[in-house]
Amino acid sequence: MNTKRRRLLPLEDLRRSARGFWIALFVLLGLLVVAISFYVNVESRLSGIPWTLVDGIYMAVLIITTIGFTEVHALSQPGRAFTTGFAITGLVLLALAARSAASFLVGQQLSEQAQLRRRLRTLNEMKDHYIVCGYGRMGREAVQQLRRRGLPVVVIEQDPSALDQLREIGIPFVEGNATQDEHLRAAGVERAKGLIAAVGTDEDNLFVVLSARLLKFDLHVVARAGAEATVDKLRRAGANRVLSPFTVGGRQLAAAAAEPGVLDFLEMVLHKEELDVEIAAVRVPNESSALGKGMLDSGVMREGGAMILAVTDHTGRIHTNPRPDTELSPGDSLIAMGSREQLAALQGWVRS
Repeated sequence: MNTKRRRLLPLEDLRRSARGFWIALFVLLGLLVVAISFYVNVESRLSGIPWTLVDGIYMAVLIITTIGFTEVHALSQPGRAFTTGFAITGLVLLALAARSAASFLVGQQLSEQAQLRRRLRTLNEMKDHYIVCGYGRMGREAVQQLRRRGLPVVVIEQDPSALDQLREIGIPFVEGNATQDEHLRAAGVERAKGLIAAVGTDEDNLFVVLSARLLKFDLHVVARAGAEATVDKLRRAGANRVLSPFTVGGRQLAAAAAEPGVLDFLEMVLHKEELDVEIAAVRVPNESSALGKGMLDSGVMREGGAMILAVTDHTGRIHTNPRPDTELSPGDSLIAMGSREQLAALQGWVRS
């Protein structure tokens, strides 16, 4: 029973060991102060031999450390009795402090190893997840939005402070450089559904995109570009989409000035965590029963309750506000808005 509890609550055990160590240490220091005060003030009167502060400290340290050198001055009978009790009590407290310290150090090491094993097991079991390379400002926002949608995420990062944040939140991560193939493989790139390259420099993002594309040719890759000149290079390296923070930010600034109501609506839909509304792309599979039929007749516009905003055909062309008699073809994707439940129902319907 105790073993099970230790496995479930390693942090509590570590705190208990650390607390025991500090309690024993403080009591021991208090005992040292009492012993020094006794030798300087009491033993001086009992033996008639003046004890200095240095004599008291030296005597107390000799006893507490069990070094066992000769007495500083000849002790009186009460002084010997006090010294005997002080030696026994100090030895017990030293043993308790050493035991708590050893338990804390060993427990911390075992806890770190257990956390590492759990993290590796989680990484090995993940499938159809998203890899976010870099946990800076953009990477952190990307992780937050993916988790808001209930999607599994793995982060590749090497900054210690960012890794501490990931541990605290409980997000699976790989400690390392995302430009290296072994770290991408450790994050399960061969089993991943998508990857976001959001590391510090365009050069590193270029390497990340190229490495990820070579490891999995059908991986959906989105990359961040700091300079406009890098956008085309990232696309040629294999990125499906390239976003520039300055371009996106400029468009949002213009939209906020010209159409504030529209931007407020999009912000509410896309970023409000307490609001269960999302916009998603639902791909129509080749064997779907909705193919070759009008969206109203096939049930796409009736079942689930999601609102169909647009249809993206196999060439990438977007047809907004589709008519009820619009027929779906293989490779089309429905751009729909609704709750998670509604979007899941729509996805299940087009796959039937």
